[in-house]
Amino acid sequence: MAPLDTGSVSHTLRLLDHLGERVGPAPEQFDRLGVYLRAIREHRGWTLAELAAATRIRRVYLGAIEEGDMSALPSRPFALGYVRAYARALGIDGELAVARFKTEHPDLTEPLRAPVGVKHEDHESRRPLILIAAAAVVCAVVAWNIVQRTVFHAEDPSGPPSVTGRDADIPAPPLANGAMRVGAPTAPPADQTTPAPYVPPGLENTAAAPSAVAVVEAPKLDVLPLGARFQPKGEVYGVTEATPAVVFQARKPALLIVRRADKAPYIARQMQVGQAVRAPIGHGLTVEVLDGEAFNAFVNDQNVGLLAAKPTSLDSFAAAATKAQTPAGPVQ
Repeated sequence: MAPLDTGSVSHTLRLLDHLGERVGPAPEQFDRLGVYLRAIREHRGWTLAELAAATRIRRVYLGAIEEGDMSALPSRPFALGYVRAYARALGIDGELAVARFKTEHPDLTEPLRAPVGVKHEDHESRRPLILIAAAAVVCAVVAWNIVQRTVFHAEDPSGPPSVTGRDADIPAPPLANGAMRVGAPTAPPADQTTPAPYVPPGLENTAAAPSAVAVVEAPKLDVLPLGARFQPKGEVYGVTEATPAVVFQARKPALLIVRRADKAPYIARQMQVGQAVRAPIGHGLTVEVLDGEAFNAFVNDQNVGLLAAKPTSLDSFAAAATKAQTPAGPVQ
Protein backbone atom coordinates (compact mmCIF):
# COMPACT_ATOMS: atom_id res chain seq x y z
CA MET A 1 0.00 0.00 0.00
CA ALA A 2 1.32 3.39 -0.97
CA PRO A 3 1.79 5.81 1.92
CA LEU A 4 -1.01 8.29 2.47
CA ASP A 5 -0.22 11.77 1.24
CA THR A 6 -0.99 14.00 4.25
CA GLY A 7 0.77 17.06 2.95
CA SER A 8 3.90 18.74 4.18
CA VAL A 9 3.15 17.92 7.82
CA SER A 10 3.90 14.21 7.41
CA HIS A 11 7.39 15.00 6.06
CA THR A 12 8.34 17.29 8.95
CA LEU A 13 7.94 14.65 11.67
CA ARG A 14 11.34 13.65 12.92
CA LEU A 15 13.08 12.15 15.90
CA LEU A 16 14.92 14.69 17.98
CA ASP A 17 18.40 14.03 19.23
CA HIS A 18 21.26 16.20 20.24
CA LEU A 19 23.01 15.73 16.87
CA GLY A 20 19.92 16.67 14.84
CA GLU A 21 20.05 13.39 12.91
CA ARG A 22 17.00 11.25 12.14
CA VAL A 23 17.06 7.98 14.03
CA GLY A 24 14.65 5.12 13.39
CA PRO A 25 11.85 4.72 10.84
CA ALA A 26 10.98 7.68 8.63
CA PRO A 27 7.44 9.12 8.88
CA GLU A 28 6.87 9.13 5.13
CA GLN A 29 7.03 5.32 5.18
CA PHE A 30 3.73 5.13 7.09
CA ASP A 31 0.24 6.13 6.04
CA ARG A 32 -0.98 7.01 9.57
CA LEU A 33 0.50 8.76 12.58
CA GLY A 34 -0.51 5.97 14.96
CA VAL A 35 1.33 3.33 12.91
CA TYR A 36 4.41 5.55 12.85
CA LEU A 37 4.33 6.06 16.62
CA ARG A 38 3.99 2.31 17.16
CA ALA A 39 6.96 1.67 14.90
CA ILE A 40 9.11 4.16 16.84
CA ARG A 41 7.99 2.62 20.16
CA GLU A 42 8.86 -0.88 19.01
CA HIS A 43 12.14 0.41 17.57
CA ARG A 44 12.99 1.75 21.01
CA GLY A 45 11.99 -1.58 22.59
CA TRP A 46 9.26 -0.05 24.76
CA THR A 47 6.00 -1.78 25.68
CA LEU A 48 2.71 0.00 26.09
CA ALA A 49 2.89 -0.58 29.85
CA GLU A 50 6.31 1.11 30.06
CA LEU A 51 5.14 4.01 27.90
CA ALA A 52 1.97 4.37 30.03
CA ALA A 53 4.13 4.54 33.17
CA ALA A 54 6.39 7.16 31.60
CA THR A 55 3.59 9.38 30.25
CA ARG A 56 1.00 8.66 32.99
CA ILE A 57 -1.55 7.93 30.26
CA ARG A 58 -3.76 4.85 30.36
CA ARG A 59 -2.70 2.00 28.09
CA VAL A 60 -6.13 1.90 26.44
CA TYR A 61 -5.70 5.51 25.29
CA LEU A 62 -2.19 4.88 23.96
CA GLY A 63 -3.47 1.84 22.07
CA ALA A 64 -6.36 3.88 20.65
CA ILE A 65 -3.88 6.50 19.36
CA GLU A 66 -1.87 3.80 17.60
CA GLU A 67 -5.02 2.25 16.11
CA GLY A 68 -6.53 5.61 15.18
CA ASP A 69 -9.69 4.75 17.14
CA MET A 70 -11.22 8.10 18.05
CA SER A 71 -14.23 6.47 19.74
CA ALA A 72 -12.00 5.07 22.51
CA LEU A 73 -10.39 8.43 23.27
CA PRO A 74 -11.84 11.09 25.58
CA SER A 75 -12.73 14.57 24.43
CA ARG A 76 -10.67 16.11 21.63
CA PRO A 77 -8.56 18.46 23.85
CA PHE A 78 -7.47 15.50 25.98
CA ALA A 79 -6.76 13.38 22.89
CA LEU A 80 -4.49 16.09 21.48
CA GLY A 81 -2.65 16.31 24.79
CA TYR A 82 -2.15 12.54 24.84
CA VAL A 83 -0.74 12.60 21.28
CA ARG A 84 1.67 15.39 22.25
CA ALA A 85 2.83 13.53 25.37
CA TYR A 86 3.20 10.23 23.47
CA ALA A 87 5.34 11.87 20.79
CA ARG A 88 7.57 13.71 23.24
CA ALA A 89 8.15 10.54 25.25
CA LEU A 90 9.54 8.92 22.07
CA GLY A 91 11.67 11.98 21.24
CA ILE A 92 9.41 13.26 18.45
CA ASP A 93 8.34 16.86 17.98
CA GLY A 94 5.00 16.92 19.81
CA GLU A 95 3.53 19.94 18.02
CA LEU A 96 4.18 18.42 14.60
CA ALA A 97 2.62 15.16 15.74
CA VAL A 98 -0.48 17.04 16.91
CA ALA A 99 -0.65 18.87 13.56
CA ARG A 100 -0.58 15.57 11.64
CA PHE A 101 -3.17 14.08 14.03
CA LYS A 102 -5.51 17.01 13.33
CA THR A 103 -5.03 16.49 9.60
CA GLU A 104 -5.89 12.79 9.85
CA HIS A 105 -8.79 13.36 12.27
CA PRO A 106 -10.38 16.76 11.53
CA ASP A 107 -12.89 18.24 13.97
CA LEU A 108 -16.24 18.02 12.16
CA THR A 109 -17.95 20.20 14.78
CA GLU A 110 -15.76 23.22 14.03
CA PRO A 111 -17.71 25.85 12.05
CA LEU A 112 -16.71 26.41 8.44
CA ARG A 113 -14.57 29.43 7.69
CA ALA A 114 -16.01 32.13 5.49
CA PRO A 115 -14.84 31.96 1.87
CA VAL A 116 -12.18 34.38 0.77
CA GLY A 117 -13.43 37.48 -1.04
CA VAL A 118 -16.90 37.65 0.57
CA LYS A 119 -17.74 41.05 2.03
CA HIS A 120 -19.00 40.86 5.58
CA GLU A 121 -21.61 43.29 6.78
CA ASP A 122 -20.51 45.20 9.85
CA HIS A 123 -23.56 45.23 12.12
CA GLU A 124 -21.70 47.11 14.84
CA SER A 125 -21.24 50.13 12.55
CA ARG A 126 -25.00 50.35 12.00
CA ARG A 127 -25.89 50.35 15.70
CA PRO A 128 -25.43 54.15 16.17
CA LEU A 129 -27.75 54.80 13.24
CA ILE A 130 -30.42 52.58 14.78
CA LEU A 131 -30.13 54.37 18.12
CA ILE A 132 -30.39 57.76 16.44
CA ALA A 133 -33.50 56.69 14.52
CA ALA A 134 -35.15 55.38 17.70
CA ALA A 135 -34.38 58.62 19.55
CA ALA A 136 -35.87 60.62 16.68
CA VAL A 137 -39.11 58.61 16.84
CA VAL A 138 -39.38 59.16 20.62
CA CYS A 139 -38.79 62.91 20.21
CA ALA A 140 -41.46 63.07 17.50
CA VAL A 141 -44.03 61.34 19.73
CA VAL A 142 -43.28 63.68 22.66
CA ALA A 143 -43.51 66.76 20.40
CA TRP A 144 -46.85 65.60 18.99
CA ASN A 145 -48.32 65.20 22.50
CA ILE A 146 -47.14 68.70 23.45
CA VAL A 147 -48.79 70.16 20.36
CA GLN A 148 -52.03 68.32 21.11
CA ARG A 149 -52.16 69.75 24.64
CA THR A 150 -51.23 73.33 23.75
CA VAL A 151 -53.18 73.81 20.50
CA PHE A 152 -56.20 71.55 20.33
CA HIS A 153 -57.09 71.67 24.07
CA ALA A 154 -56.79 75.44 24.56
CA GLU A 155 -59.60 77.09 26.54
CA ASP A 156 -62.46 78.54 24.52
CA PRO A 157 -62.60 82.34 25.21
CA SER A 158 -66.37 82.39 24.68
CA GLY A 159 -66.89 80.61 28.02
CA PRO A 160 -67.99 77.16 29.06
CA PRO A 161 -70.63 75.40 26.95
CA SER A 162 -74.24 75.47 28.05
CA VAL A 163 -75.74 72.48 29.80
CA THR A 164 -78.57 70.70 28.04
CA GLY A 165 -80.71 67.71 28.70
CA ARG A 166 -81.24 66.19 32.14
CA ASP A 167 -78.99 68.65 34.01
CA ALA A 168 -80.15 71.74 32.19
CA ASP A 169 -81.54 73.23 35.44
CA ILE A 170 -78.12 73.11 37.13
CA PRO A 171 -76.17 76.27 36.26
CA ALA A 172 -72.59 75.84 35.11
CA PRO A 173 -70.08 76.90 37.78
CA PRO A 174 -68.43 80.22 36.92
CA LEU A 175 -64.70 80.56 36.40
CA ALA A 176 -62.75 82.95 38.63
CA ASN A 177 -59.14 83.72 37.74
CA GLY A 178 -58.96 80.51 35.78
CA ALA A 179 -60.11 78.36 38.74
CA MET A 180 -63.34 76.39 38.78
CA ARG A 181 -65.70 76.68 41.76
CA VAL A 182 -67.20 73.38 42.79
CA GLY A 183 -70.85 73.46 43.79
CA ALA A 184 -72.56 71.51 46.54
CA PRO A 185 -72.95 67.77 45.98
CA THR A 186 -76.31 66.60 44.73
CA ALA A 187 -78.33 63.79 46.27
CA PRO A 188 -77.78 60.33 44.76
CA PRO A 189 -80.54 58.88 42.60
CA ALA A 190 -83.11 56.61 44.22
CA ASP A 191 -81.73 53.47 42.60
CA GLN A 192 -78.37 53.95 44.38
CA THR A 193 -79.58 54.25 47.97
CA THR A 194 -78.57 51.63 50.52
CA PRO A 195 -81.14 48.82 50.79
CA ALA A 196 -82.72 47.93 54.08
CA PRO A 197 -80.95 45.20 56.08
CA TYR A 198 -82.25 41.69 55.60
CA VAL A 199 -84.17 40.21 58.54
CA PRO A 200 -84.54 36.37 58.58
CA PRO A 201 -88.10 35.05 58.72
CA GLY A 202 -89.34 34.62 62.30
CA LEU A 203 -87.18 37.44 63.70
CA GLU A 204 -89.19 40.37 62.36
CA ASN A 205 -90.55 41.24 65.81
CA THR A 206 -87.33 40.54 67.72
CA ALA A 207 -85.68 43.75 68.87
CA ALA A 208 -82.22 42.28 69.37
CA ALA A 209 -81.94 39.50 66.83
CA PRO A 210 -78.16 38.86 67.16
CA SER A 211 -78.42 38.36 70.92
CA ALA A 212 -81.16 35.75 70.47
CA VAL A 213 -78.62 33.24 69.10
CA ALA A 214 -77.34 31.11 71.98
CA VAL A 215 -73.65 30.15 72.13
CA VAL A 216 -73.29 26.44 72.76
CA GLU A 217 -70.10 25.52 74.57
CA ALA A 218 -68.28 22.28 73.83
CA PRO A 219 -68.95 19.57 76.44
CA LYS A 220 -66.22 18.79 78.94
CA LEU A 221 -65.67 16.50 81.92
CA ASP A 222 -65.65 17.71 85.49
CA VAL A 223 -62.48 17.97 87.54
CA LEU A 224 -62.38 14.71 89.51
CA PRO A 225 -61.52 14.64 93.20
CA LEU A 226 -58.14 13.25 94.22
CA GLY A 227 -58.13 9.47 94.55
CA ALA A 228 -61.11 8.96 92.22
CA ARG A 229 -60.88 5.83 90.10
CA PHE A 230 -60.33 6.00 86.36
CA GLN A 231 -63.54 5.38 84.42
CA PRO A 232 -63.19 5.01 80.61
CA LYS A 233 -65.54 7.38 78.77
CA GLY A 234 -64.15 6.86 75.26
CA GLU A 235 -61.31 5.25 73.37
CA VAL A 236 -58.17 4.41 75.37
CA TYR A 237 -54.91 4.54 73.39
CA GLY A 238 -51.42 3.36 74.31
CA VAL A 239 -50.32 0.30 76.28
CA THR A 240 -52.54 -2.32 77.90
CA GLU A 241 -53.74 -2.28 81.49
CA ALA A 242 -51.12 -4.88 82.48
CA THR A 243 -48.27 -2.39 81.84
CA PRO A 244 -47.47 0.19 84.55
CA ALA A 245 -48.54 3.48 83.05
CA VAL A 246 -49.86 6.98 83.66
CA VAL A 247 -53.35 7.59 82.24
CA PHE A 248 -54.33 10.98 80.84
CA GLN A 249 -58.05 11.49 80.22
CA ALA A 250 -59.19 14.52 78.21
CA ARG A 251 -61.67 16.85 79.91
CA LYS A 252 -62.05 18.85 76.69
CA PRO A 253 -60.58 18.74 73.16
CA ALA A 254 -56.83 19.27 73.36
CA LEU A 255 -53.51 18.07 71.91
CA LEU A 256 -51.35 15.62 73.88
CA ILE A 257 -47.81 14.60 72.88
CA VAL A 258 -45.71 11.89 74.55
CA ARG A 259 -42.04 11.96 73.50
CA ARG A 260 -39.22 9.46 73.81
CA ALA A 261 -35.91 10.23 75.49
CA ASP A 262 -34.52 11.37 72.09
CA LYS A 263 -37.44 13.87 71.70
CA ALA A 264 -39.04 11.75 68.98
CA PRO A 265 -42.87 11.53 69.28
CA TYR A 266 -44.14 8.32 70.88
CA ILE A 267 -47.83 9.30 70.95
CA ALA A 268 -49.27 12.47 69.40
CA ARG A 269 -53.05 12.82 69.21
CA GLN A 270 -55.73 15.46 69.16
CA MET A 271 -57.81 14.14 72.05
CA GLN A 272 -61.58 14.49 72.31
CA VAL A 273 -63.64 14.63 75.48
CA GLY A 274 -63.48 11.31 77.39
CA GLN A 275 -60.64 9.81 75.33
CA ALA A 276 -57.59 8.64 77.26
CA VAL A 277 -53.93 7.70 76.68
CA ARG A 278 -52.01 5.08 78.70
CA ALA A 279 -48.30 6.12 78.59
CA PRO A 280 -45.86 3.52 80.02
CA ILE A 281 -43.48 4.49 82.80
CA GLY A 282 -39.87 3.38 83.18
CA HIS A 283 -38.87 4.31 79.62
CA GLY A 284 -37.75 7.94 80.03
CA LEU A 285 -40.86 9.38 78.33
CA THR A 286 -42.09 12.98 78.71
CA VAL A 287 -45.56 14.41 78.17
CA GLU A 288 -46.45 17.83 76.71
CA VAL A 289 -49.81 19.63 76.61
CA LEU A 290 -50.82 23.16 75.66
CA ASP A 291 -53.70 23.40 78.14
CA GLY A 292 -52.87 22.30 81.68
CA GLU A 293 -56.56 22.04 82.63
CA ALA A 294 -57.52 19.78 79.73
CA PHE A 295 -56.43 16.42 81.21
CA ASN A 296 -57.07 14.45 84.41
CA ALA A 297 -54.00 12.38 85.35
CA PHE A 298 -54.27 8.91 86.91
CA VAL A 299 -51.49 6.91 88.58
CA ASN A 300 -52.34 3.37 89.71
CA ASP A 301 -55.83 4.13 88.33
CA GLN A 302 -56.29 6.89 90.93
CA ASN A 303 -56.76 10.55 90.07
CA VAL A 304 -53.75 12.69 91.08
CA GLY A 305 -55.01 15.99 89.69
CA LEU A 306 -54.68 18.02 86.49
CA LEU A 307 -51.66 17.77 84.20
CA ALA A 308 -49.32 20.81 84.16
CA ALA A 309 -48.91 22.72 80.89
CA LYS A 310 -45.19 22.04 80.55
CA PRO A 311 -42.95 19.10 79.52
CA THR A 312 -43.17 16.61 82.39
CA SER A 313 -41.17 13.41 82.95
CA LEU A 314 -43.57 10.48 83.29
CA ASP A 315 -41.22 8.55 85.60
CA SER A 316 -40.80 11.50 87.99
CA PHE A 317 -44.51 12.30 87.82
CA ALA A 318 -45.52 8.71 88.60
CA ALA A 319 -42.97 8.41 91.42
CA ALA A 320 -44.11 11.63 93.09
CA ALA A 321 -47.78 10.70 92.74
CA THR A 322 -47.23 7.17 94.11
CA LYS A 323 -45.35 8.57 97.10
CA ALA A 324 -48.15 11.03 97.87
CA GLN A 325 -50.94 8.49 97.47
CA THR A 326 -52.56 6.86 100.52
CA PRO A 327 -53.72 3.21 100.45
CA ALA A 328 -56.91 3.11 98.47
CA GLY A 329 -59.99 1.39 99.83
CA PRO A 330 -61.88 -1.37 98.11
CA VAL A 331 -63.43 -0.52 94.78
CA GLN A 332 -67.16 0.11 95.22
